[in-house]
Amino acid sequence: MRIDMSSFWILGQEQAPAGGPSLIPLALMVGVVAIYYYLIIGLPQRRLEKQRHDMLLSLKKKDEVLTSGGIYGTVESVDEKNEKVTVRICDEPAVRIKVNARSIARVLRENESV
Repeated sequence: MRIDMSSFWILGQEQAPAGGPSLIPLALMVGVVAIYYYLIIGLPQRRLEKQRHDMLLSLKKKDEVLTSGGIYGTVESVDEKNEKVTVRICDEPAVRIKVNARSIARVLRENESV
């Protein structure tokens, strides 16, 4: 029986690679997740940071404040250069503390006064 060598050559060839899965659906999914993150998490967080920054810039004497440590008091002075705020926490005897301006959690309204 005679074996033709050309048939071995044909059998020895690699099969042509099948087309792999497309990356377009993956790219679209990543894009949708990025847009979702920006709209649901990024924008509201940026808005809250801007409100907080504006609140800290508008601090003035006699504002009633609540610190992040839970201390209620009245602003005595604001040192914008060093970001320090002097807060009076008791009238008699006069007790004043200096806190970092970033530790002011919120400015209280008139109906929330100490």
